[in-house]
Amino acid sequence: MVGKVMIIGIGELGYHILQNLAHTPNIGKIIAADYSPNAEGKVNLVIYTAALRGLYPDIEFRRIDLNDVEGTAKVLEVEKPNVICNATVIQSWWAYHMLPEEIAMKLNSAGLGPQLPFHLTLTYKLMKAVKQSGIETRVINCSYSDVVNPVLAKIRLAPVCGGGNVDTYIQVIRQFISRELRVPMRSITIYLYGHHGLLSSFFNAPFLARIYVYDKDVTDLYPPDKIRRIVQPFAKADMGAFVSVPPQEDIAASFTRNLLAVYGNTYESCYAHGPAGLPGGYPVRLSYEKGAEILLPEGITLEEAIKVNEESGRIGDGIEKIKDDGTVVFTDKAVKIYREVLGYECEELKIEESEERAKELKTLFRRLGEKYGL
Repeated sequence: MVGKVMIIGIGELGYHILQNLAHTPNIGKIIAADYSPNAEGKVNLVIYTAALRGLYPDIEFRRIDLNDVEGTAKVLEVEKPNVICNATVIQSWWAYHMLPEEIAMKLNSAGLGPQLPFHLTLTYKLMKAVKQSGIETRVINCSYSDVVNPVLAKIRLAPVCGGGNVDTYIQVIRQFISRELRVPMRSITIYLYGHHGLLSSFFNAPFLARIYVYDKDVTDLYPPDKIRRIVQPFAKADMGAFVSVPPQEDIAASFTRNLLAVYGNTYESCYAHGPAGLPGGYPVRLSYEKGAEILLPEGITLEEAIKVNEESGRIGDGIEKIKDDGTVVFTDKAVKIYREVLGYECEELKIEESEERAKELKTLFRRLGEKYGL
């Protein structure tokens, strides 16, 4: 492979993605960028780890501040990355799960939607910088792409796609089927359409699925209720109350695969959230030339796939709708819960209000954490 990859945000997730890329043979130059100069130590650790495996990727650390859109645009003009992986966030999705279980689960019942400002703010600034730089690149967004990508699509700034989330649970289903039917995992193809809200709702939100083994349709053997029983133990473990940072390796693997498919122009069948600016998650074919192309098996239309994702996002993540200008309307339930738990009042979020809302919400979370000694 030739060309250059830039990873922005060397936090828990970005670090694992960087590790994956560093261990990918014949990868081109990698720019690891972060606001904190302390991130350079993590980048060096990745280089040392790769060297211990006999791999010597060309990795360079670059300080970048996404809050400075003009400065970011200049960095992009100089580096000209073929693909950018955005792994930035103001507050990680798992942070509220560190609260006492009763509080964490009440917030979880509202879904992740009200925390959109944490994910939208920096991604919006990055996409503005990309546009301002004038470079030709493709952006993979790791920051709540189910909602961030369709919001930015309304103003023609959508990344190519995201990853993670439902993709990791598809592997759980494939493993179960592999063991039950005694067939290799690689012989199992699952077309599943569902929003991040599936995770927040412990897979109680709606979804669509078609399942094939060696090209034979076995969907009737795995109706929605059975799929829920398969994945719910994992979803409840992943979305429950935490005492430490949850593992990110599986999520990083999903994003790495999608990034490499775009970078290598492989036209590989993958799974992505927010592809082509659509809400929720879809099976896709990824390439540099065409971006994300939605894959649809017989019996499922694109309209049905979009509709179930919107419903899944409404029930599971509190996203009532996205207006034509990108304004997000939250459900009454989500608004009520965040008002009661945090004193946060936000029925609608306009794109330009995201930064101030993120500051407000972070302050309220900090106060709540201090109340419980966190």
